[in-house]
Amino acid sequence: MELAIVDTCFLINWAKFRQKNDIFNIFSKLIIPSIIYTEVRSGSARSFIARLMAEKRILLAPRISQVDILALKIYDLINSHPSLPSIDPPEAYALALAKYLEKPLLTDNASPRLAVEVINEVKGVRVYDSLMLLAKLYKGNLFRRKVKEFIEDTHIFFSEKRLREYGL
Repeated sequence: MELAIVDTCFLINWAKFRQKNDIFNIFSKLIIPSIIYTEVRSGSARSFIARLMAEKRILLAPRISQVDILALKIYDLINSHPSLPSIDPPEAYALALAKYLEKPLLTDNASPRLAVEVINEVKGVRVYDSLMLLAKLYKGNLFRRKVKEFIEDTHIFFSEKRLREYGL
């Protein structure tokens, strides 16, 4: 199993999900950039992170100057691209760290997922959102049930188009 970089929105959402620990059926550990960690204000997400740190299942990544430079470039490229949703600096840093470490990025924001398709500097980075991970974790009727539970627990809704893409 491999490591994955996580961003704020992903952590907040998965902290609410009743099957949150199933993520470790795919990834051995999660890496949270320090810039993301300081952004997490949700009590449930902070508790989730603290528990995972105590269990050594989440690693806190320090700031890296090369990644800061790449993050600024990614931030500028994405935010100047007319067809992409904007990205904030911590999200850009998480995407840059994923590129730098050659690890997947877990995020529920559309911008990084779309950026890897059109921005050369981040092509090749694997970006997964919660729906993609639920599809990797569960099959058939169990997948359908877990998507429903995820929506109930997090109040995050997936577009009808995306649900159809996954046969829901």
